[in-house]
Amino acid sequence: MTCKFCDHACQKAGRQKNGVQKLYCTLCRKYQQTAYRNRACCKDTKPMISKLICESVSVRGIARILNISINTVQTDIKWTAKSISKPPIVLHQENIEVDELRTFIGNKQNQYWIAYALNRSNGEVMDFIVGKRSRCTLKVLVNTLLLSGVRKIWTDRLNIYRALIPMEIHEDKKYGTNRIERKNLSIRTHIKRLSRRTICFGRSRIMLENCLKIYFWGRS
Repeated sequence: MTCKFCDHACQKAGRQKNGVQKLYCTLCRKYQQTAYRNRACCKDTKPMISKLICESVSVRGIARILNISINTVQTDIKWTAKSISKPPIVLHQENIEVDELRTFIGNKQNQYWIAYALNRSNGEVMDFIVGKRSRCTLKVLVNTLLLSGVRKIWTDRLNIYRALIPMEIHEDKKYGTNRIERKNLSIRTHIKRLSRRTICFGRSRIMLENCLKIYFWGRS
């Protein structure tokens, strides 16, 4: 048998407890089997989890569709997000829009906000942060943009932005954030835990951040 990861020839390496033959690849140094009983070990399972996360399917829904455990789905989401790195921010960009999305974590009384920056020219998300709708939370995002030398930042008329962004590069005119407002609708449509009027809100801030990393930067 050839290796499923590098197509190199495998050699026998004993048996599993259930008697199934175990194989070992000397090139990539990975153990494997010719067939797996557990669907979580299939080669196409992990990419499918990332796709379903971005298609408005909940964690429990993914577990039901793929016939795997909920803990396996959550663990895979964490490992996938850990392997994704934020793309470098291009210096001296022309127009950036900043806005916030409201959500809940744990229960409907615990409100959190997702603040993120959108490049107006290509629609790419530059950075995001999850936290309370406060000056401390927004300051982290705004400072990142200011350090990159952004020439113009468009926001809504939230008073916090006026204290964080210099007047000469800040714009809060009407219809100035149309693109990011439309992006908000797409995010709510594609990520189940952010849908309006749903009981499928996030139970963990870390899991919410992991899902956003996969949605913004992990899709091919």
